[in-house]
Amino acid sequence: MKHDKQNQIIFFFPDISIGGVEKNFFIISNYLAKFFDKLILITNSKPYNKLNKKIKIIEANNLLLLFNRRLYFIYCAIKLLLECIKYRKSIIISFQGNFYSLIIAIILKKKILIRSNLSPNAWTKNKLKKKIYKILLKRANIIVVNSEEFKKELKKIFKIESKVIYNPILLKNNKIKYPIKNTFFKKDKINLISVGRLVDQKNHIEILEAFNKLNNKISNFRLLIVGSGEKKNYLTNYIRNNFMRKIVKIISSKNAINFIKQSDVFILSSKYEGLPNVLLEAASLNKYIISSNCKTGPKEIIKSYKYGKLYKQGNVYELNSILNNLKKHKLKNNKINYSKNMYKFNHKANLEKYLDLIKKLN
Repeated sequence: MKHDKQNQIIFFFPDISIGGVEKNFFIISNYLAKFFDKLILITNSKPYNKLNKKIKIIEANNLLLLFNRRLYFIYCAIKLLLECIKYRKSIIISFQGNFYSLIIAIILKKKILIRSNLSPNAWTKNKLKKKIYKILLKRANIIVVNSEEFKKELKKIFKIESKVIYNPILLKNNKIKYPIKNTFFKKDKINLISVGRLVDQKNHIEILEAFNKLNNKISNFRLLIVGSGEKKNYLTNYIRNNFMRKIVKIISSKNAINFIKQSDVFILSSKYEGLPNVLLEAASLNKYIISSNCKTGPKEIIKSYKYGKLYKQGNVYELNSILNNLKKHKLKNNKINYSKNMYKFNHKANLEKYLDLIKKLN
């Protein structure tokens, strides 16, 4: 059934890339395409995931992104301005670059829903930037965040209200197939995996440092890091210099979920998050989870899931202690389906919340 009042949506997602936010956008936009006639996406390239054919993609010039990220976002904002003028009854849904989309919405008096993806701790260190965001965020019609802790942080820092909608992760276990035979993981070892961009935020070095302190127990483990990014050489050098190449491997893959399924333990070492999709995916597969207690999201997931351990972000010794206490036979013989505790992350229910909020913008 079509939404009879408002049938024009412009998605603003300037720098789309493979990752958690892209996955969420794919799921949310395809769902909304069932109810709206006109959908436009302003971005740098076609998403990795397949979008509904109804969504028109307006690709901005990628050369600007390589040259200067700020100039590129301004260019995308101009594209947004032109599309908003063309489709006067449209509403804006911003997944990224909220600073720019909010300015356009204010100028044209457009209704806007912004989805904030990362804990405010990641983007409020600059005092001037914090003041500007405080002014702009109050002008948003609806702010969506993906965890209760995130909502509290926004209220504390900016004195603004937001709506919590958990990431609508859909995982069909029966359709997950193993990739080419994984010869790195061993049946008699504790097989650990960490998935995420190789950037400072994801903090993989913390896992490697804790791993390196396992001493004589280190041979009982295998660690697979799946991701790509600017820190790859730094991490690779650490692995080589500490003689861990036989037990630690870094790969890049578009289908990390297949490797998660073959692992025993999932590790997240982030300095900050929003609500990490990879933890929800690991939980859906009933994997034991070790995560930093970073803001925001992991605490809520582990509290519901009840099969894992949090450690204080930055505390390598605490992470090392958790690793030391892992037992292969306990992980292997686990018969309890802990993933059933993840009901509040229900795929359909959270998508319906987006539709309800958009209807309220009329």
